[in-house]
Amino acid sequence: MSERSPSRRSLLKGATAALLTVPATITALEADPLRALVAAYRDECARLNAIPGDIPDDEPTPVWEALNEGPLPVAATKEGAMDALRLAIEMHKDFTYTKAVPNLMQAALGFLEGGIS
Repeated sequence: MSERSPSRRSLLKGATAALLTVPATITALEADPLRALVAAYRDECARLNAIPGDIPDDEPTPVWEALNEGPLPVAATKEGAMDALRLAIEMHKDFTYTKAVPNLMQAALGFLEGGIS
């Protein structure tokens, strides 16, 4: 019963590739709280959309509430500013009125103006 085990070199290549991709994604979101908030909103929407039938009125939506309450953290990266603007455009199309749209736009503008909050 001789099972062929992977070589140390192939294990290290695989581990290195995994280390190079996963932390980069995590770090990018950690480095930009606004980008992380947009990602959390998209996750929250996916969770809500997975609920069969109507969404209960008492279903918690903490990210939606945070986006509407503001102020939001200023984007720390160009990608974070772009994510916020994309979400603002989507929300503007999908919702008649939400405070999240100007909050997202203000947070993106803060980055473009060079501000930090």
